[in-house]
Amino acid sequence: MSMMKAAAFIEKGRIELVDKPIPAPGPNDALLKITTTTICGTDIHILKGEYPVSRMLTVGHEPVGIIEKLGSNVKGYREGQRALAGAICPSFTSYPCQDGYPAQDGSHLAGCACHGYKPPPAGALAT
Repeated sequence: MSMMKAAAFIEKGRIELVDKPIPAPGPNDALLKITTTTICGTDIHILKGEYPVSRMLTVGHEPVGIIEKLGSNVKGYREGQRALAGAICPSFTSYPCQDGYPAQDGSHLAGCACHGYKPPPAGALAT
């Protein structure tokens, strides 16, 4: 199995670079090879223990990279294309989303994967 380096939450006050298996994308997912990312305020809250996350959660959620693999249902993108994963996780059911402004969806704070409540298999601080 291929491995990647990932910044993982170990315990309050401690994030370490660890080896993790490269996740396989599901049918609605894209796997990015991260080339650039940022440290967000959310990551600082996780480090301080202010957001409840699981030990070994890969932190980070604002990456830019190259699409390595696409899920079977993903349309409009191609492998090898540069892409970013924004920090806003729109519901696509709110009024802003229905009006064509998904980046203005305030519902993303109520359970978004990028805020630690439903963590994805790997965050953005992984290469």
